[in-house]
Amino acid sequence: MATNDVNGSNGSSGSNAAPSEPTFDIPKQCKAGVVVNEGPDFHVEVQMVPVPEIKPHEVLIKINATGICHSDVHFMLNDLALPSMSTFGTRCAGHEGAGVIVKVGDAVKELKVGMRAGFKPIADTCGSCNLCRGDKECYCPKAVFTGLMCDGSYKQYVASPERYTTIIPDGVSDFIAGPIMCSASTIYTSIKDSGLEPGDWAVFPGAGGGVGLQGVQLAKAMGLRPVAIDTGVDKKKLCMETAGAEYFIDFKETKDVAAEVVKVCDGIGAHAVFVTAVQTYPSSLTYLGSRVGGKVMCIGLPSAGSYHIDVDPNQMCFKKWSVQGTLVSNMKDVDKTLDFAKRGLLKPICTVYPLSRFNEAVQKLRNGEIAGRAVAKLEGMSSSSSTQSSHGQADASSSRGPPRQPSIEDDNSENEETLLSSDPLESNLPESISFKRKQKAPISSAFGISRFLSSPLSGNSRQQSPLPRPSPSRTHQLRNHDTANDSTERILSYLDRPGDAGDQTQDAKDASGVDWYVEGPGRRVGYDDLTAIDWIFEYAKERQRLRYLYSSSTGILGYIRQLADASQIWLILIAAGIASGSVAAFIDVASDWLADLKTGFCSNVDGDGKFYLNRGFCCWGYTELSHCHDWHSWSSALGVHSAGGGWIIEYIFFIVLSILFAVCASVLVKSFAIYAKHSGIPEIKTVLGGFVIRRFMGTWTLVIKSLGLCLAVASGLWLGKEGPLVHVACCCANLFMKLFSSVNSNEARKREVLSAAAAAGISVAFGSPIGGVLFSLEQLSYYFPDKTMWQSFVCAMVAAVTLQAFNPFRTGKLVLYQVTYHSGWHDFEIAPFALLGILGGLYGGLFIKVNMKIAEMRRSHPIIKGPVLEVVIVTLVTALINFPIKFMRAQASELVYILFAECADLTDDTLGLCKSGKANTGVIALLLISALLGFFLASFTFGLQIPAGIILPSMAVGALYGRAIGLIVEVWQAAYPDFVLFASCEPDIPCVTPGTYAIIGAASALGGATRMTVSIVVIMFELTGALTYVLPIMIAVMISKWIGDAISPRGIYESWIHFNGYPFLDNRDDNSSKIPDVPASQVMTRIEDLMVITATGHTIRSLRALLGAHPFRGFPVIDNPRDALLLGYISRTELAFALSSALSNPRNLAPDTEAYFSHQPLSDPTTSLDLRPWMDQTPITLNFKASFQLTVSMFQKLGLRYVLFVDRGTLKGLLTKKDVWFVLNGADEKGESGMDQSVLREPGGAEERGLLGSDGDGEGSDDGREGLG
Repeated sequence: MATNDVNGSNGSSGSNAAPSEPTFDIPKQCKAGVVVNEGPDFHVEVQMVPVPEIKPHEVLIKINATGICHSDVHFMLNDLALPSMSTFGTRCAGHEGAGVIVKVGDAVKELKVGMRAGFKPIADTCGSCNLCRGDKECYCPKAVFTGLMCDGSYKQYVASPERYTTIIPDGVSDFIAGPIMCSASTIYTSIKDSGLEPGDWAVFPGAGGGVGLQGVQLAKAMGLRPVAIDTGVDKKKLCMETAGAEYFIDFKETKDVAAEVVKVCDGIGAHAVFVTAVQTYPSSLTYLGSRVGGKVMCIGLPSAGSYHIDVDPNQMCFKKWSVQGTLVSNMKDVDKTLDFAKRGLLKPICTVYPLSRFNEAVQKLRNGEIAGRAVAKLEGMSSSSSTQSSHGQADASSSRGPPRQPSIEDDNSENEETLLSSDPLESNLPESISFKRKQKAPISSAFGISRFLSSPLSGNSRQQSPLPRPSPSRTHQLRNHDTANDSTERILSYLDRPGDAGDQTQDAKDASGVDWYVEGPGRRVGYDDLTAIDWIFEYAKERQRLRYLYSSSTGILGYIRQLADASQIWLILIAAGIASGSVAAFIDVASDWLADLKTGFCSNVDGDGKFYLNRGFCCWGYTELSHCHDWHSWSSALGVHSAGGGWIIEYIFFIVLSILFAVCASVLVKSFAIYAKHSGIPEIKTVLGGFVIRRFMGTWTLVIKSLGLCLAVASGLWLGKEGPLVHVACCCANLFMKLFSSVNSNEARKREVLSAAAAAGISVAFGSPIGGVLFSLEQLSYYFPDKTMWQSFVCAMVAAVTLQAFNPFRTGKLVLYQVTYHSGWHDFEIAPFALLGILGGLYGGLFIKVNMKIAEMRRSHPIIKGPVLEVVIVTLVTALINFPIKFMRAQASELVYILFAECADLTDDTLGLCKSGKANTGVIALLLISALLGFFLASFTFGLQIPAGIILPSMAVGALYGRAIGLIVEVWQAAYPDFVLFASCEPDIPCVTPGTYAIIGAASALGGATRMTVSIVVIMFELTGALTYVLPIMIAVMISKWIGDAISPRGIYESWIHFNGYPFLDNRDDNSSKIPDVPASQVMTRIEDLMVITATGHTIRSLRALLGAHPFRGFPVIDNPRDALLLGYISRTELAFALSSALSNPRNLAPDTEAYFSHQPLSDPTTSLDLRPWMDQTPITLNFKASFQLTVSMFQKLGLRYVLFVDRGTLKGLLTKKDVWFVLNGADEKGESGMDQSVLREPGGAEERGLLGSDGDGEGSDDGREGLG
């Protein structure tokens, strides 16, 4: 038995790391296709023949696959006016062999056992004549024609001289390499010798044949414009859709083929005609039309004397025509053609036959019944050992070889089950991720049960999905489809359903169908903290999961299983809605009680008071507070009855309790859940944009956010709970998602659920379910499909219904400041409404600038050391200011309600807003002062290390100046009722409603700060229920957004995203003017500055050392430093996990074990580490000359993590999401193109700064050039 199996060259055997050269057991005899009855009645018979003995300068090649050429048929027919095969004692034809070297002669110097090699039409030449010393050795007078003068590739073992043996590169299947030895390389030489230039017309009569299809592909790859001539819909589809012909002319349906060719070729004629179908020789010159310098290139070999070209010397002279022939290619051109195949530009369109059906294949080719190329599969038929592996032919295709092509296996081999079950990795490898289309089951059953392939490295993988094996029944159906044109139909079936390539074709890379050999995104083990997700991978994984679910679920139980799977999202959203409503009710009740506790407490005097009741519930039913004996102020509780003394006592308690509540909130955040600070909306936007922030939505964050929010709101600081409630709702949804693994394991689906849950936060914050849906759509979501809108609506509705059921205010209102208006508005009020819009824009723009300046000062030049101490000082200042001013002493929600309400609805005018006449002057001044102070207090408060939102403070500031404007207009109208503007006012009926100005002012301030539009209008409408005020609100919001954008282009949340350094690229940002108009090559990190990994030359130890030495989140993989051909990209996470798994059970590999990233035909998978399964072998690439604007658009629209830039497959550079963010934001800050920042990126610069903290935060620091994960 072979030490290293010959048949394992597809990755299942051999080891480059082995200290000694591999050896093979070579039999004495082997099977061969022997020609019998040479002449017109010949046939090919499979016989046992001796294995040739090699000379010292020769190598022995084990042939895995051989092309069947028309020249072979001519040799066996003996119709070329050449000596017959029997004259030379030749029994086997064939000259398109591909296989592996199994033995070398003593004098062989360069070639080694285990190398892949080809067997060409010329077996040997003299090597000394002028032809041999040039590039025409194939015309050497002493050339030995393979298959005529010596045995050819129709047998399993052949001898080949070292100097004339072609080496087959990785990335080229044997089924492609075999035909390249003759047909493909010959037509390449013919195209090259024709001297055509890119854009010239190349006509291929007989383009539907094997040589013609190869010629069309090569012509297309060389920049020519190929025109195919053949007949039939099948061949038209092959020529046009697969080979790439520009035009197809059906000679049976076209009256004058030559005229049609001339018409197609600019009305002049072809630049060259490449004759592969010998029947067209007589008419070939007519295709040249009137083209000066036209050429006819002769390739097809007709029977001697059967076809001629009628040449008119006058035409040849006047039009400078020429006729030229090509026999076969020289070695250099064969290598060039192999390179085309390696680059994926030459596809294998062939029908594969086993050795047992050799004669059938030859006769079909003779009769013209095969579309494309016919290939015989000799691999696996050796009689030397019955235990040889059947893992595939020795094609040694690398991980970056061309994708699977229409190579059709036409085999009735009884070894298929053995082929599929003999995978050496099968026995102990768990499941891996597949992106193949699910196999169609046999007709006899509703669904088939897939077999699964596993990986030795995924034992602890957090993300697994089923991997179906190729269906034997499907292969059996294909192999028994025995019509006259079966190969064509099978190829066309493949073309019609490219996604089912795995179902209908033989895998050109691995006959056993090992799925991860196919180029793909690789396996994943999850995402590190502060890294970006792969949207494309996540959605592809979900489609694979659903495909497997639906195909494996049959009958009633299957339907129930599918229904249960579809119900998971709804169960999560309903549970999240209920939890959000419950938490919101708790926060409302607790914060109101704590806030009222600053002014007094409730005790049982009249029989109903309880300490846990706030002032409203304690005095329920009393119209005036003085009549409520159960409520005790702190001054009365301490026995202080004087007015001055009581005021001081109240002031002290107000300050002390405010500070106590704020400090408790800050300490909770600092000690237990740092992510509970701030609003949370900037982080939610970033997470929904595809960023991973661990623990941001965990259990502790939910608990601390809820408790801290109660304390922070009660402290009287200028903050709100509306924004943080969005964070709370997302935390609830995230916790429930953990109960459903199919949702929790897919990051893209999680973000859809979080988008829907965010709507519930706004729904319970404002009592506005529809506004919550629009808020999620307009402000938060990165990807918001139609299904997410419906899910958002359901979650928001459930949350609102839950809050309504709790009825925390016992008024039937969802929020305290819901109001109802009884009057409309007049035309003259459009002007003050527009003024409110201007004020809102000024507030928003200036607030953002001031708040960002304070945040920057807090970070870079902190005056106060420690976040808790800063909270104490800000709370102290706020309490000192709030208490003396009646408008600021009230809780923000209570203040907004009083400002919104009409005077008719207020039972107690505690703030004096309903005074008339000149008495309003002081109130107006106090309102404006309160608005100004609120502006500055909110600027300092938003950013402290406590839960804090900015929505309610903005509304309060807007309501303050809005009510002031309303009072001014009311006083003006009352003083001058006959003024022309007030002509529409009715007498004895209030003309101006100041409360409406407050709500429009609140909308304008909120729009100026957040830059939301539609959602604000809807929220305000749902708060008031007054449809008539929608238009004024729209006007104010529109103007405020315009003004705010002019002052500060980013909203408050976007500003904090930028400040924190989150790599968020808004896919709705259509402002391309800020994107530098330069090629991406001027921005990308060039390959010279990248840390790249070569395909080979590594051990587990060296790769672990590389990870330890470099902090980058990922590494491009290239073939070698000289060529730098891109093979893929491997994330740091996957590489580290793969190496760690290989060192531990069950593999327990040694640290010095060889590791590689490309196909190694002689590596033993049990003693080496193949890292291709963990590498993204199909990364998103762009030409390095692409514009930076296109690159940014791809990052935004596709949610990419990185883009690799190439030039004809050669790696040129890399851009990551963080690089793009850095360039765009650098341009914003500097007001320049940002080019110097992106090009001159040095380690330790801004892009290494922690994403959620200071420069010292280690978990966020990375160079940024190699990606975010």
